[in-house]
Amino acid sequence: MDLDTQIMSLIFSFAYGIIVSYVFNLNYNFIYNTSILYKIVINILFSINLGLIYFLLMKVINHGVIHIYFVLVFLLGFSLFVKRYEFLRPLIKVKENVVIIKKKKKRK
Repeated sequence: MDLDTQIMSLIFSFAYGIIVSYVFNLNYNFIYNTSILYKIVINILFSINLGLIYFLLMKVINHGVIHIYFVLVFLLGFSLFVKRYEFLRPLIKVKENVVIIKKKKKRK
């Protein structure tokens, strides 16, 4: 892999870490403030989707070669910007699961 491709891959990994931190903060309420079933399903779908998008775009950039330093730069971008986008967390409100039980009327 030539140097231009590696630099482009590093820049993309850093930028993708920033994007993932943005999306993570948007989905924070779905990931942490819902029932256990929603937590499991949303975490699995969230991780698979973001992972697939990363690998598909890396395939376009450098034919799918992933080195450990690409992952480290991704994690650096994520960790630097995850606190910056915390203001997005209250924008999406998740209603708690409320069970409504109707009272039966007594017949006379």
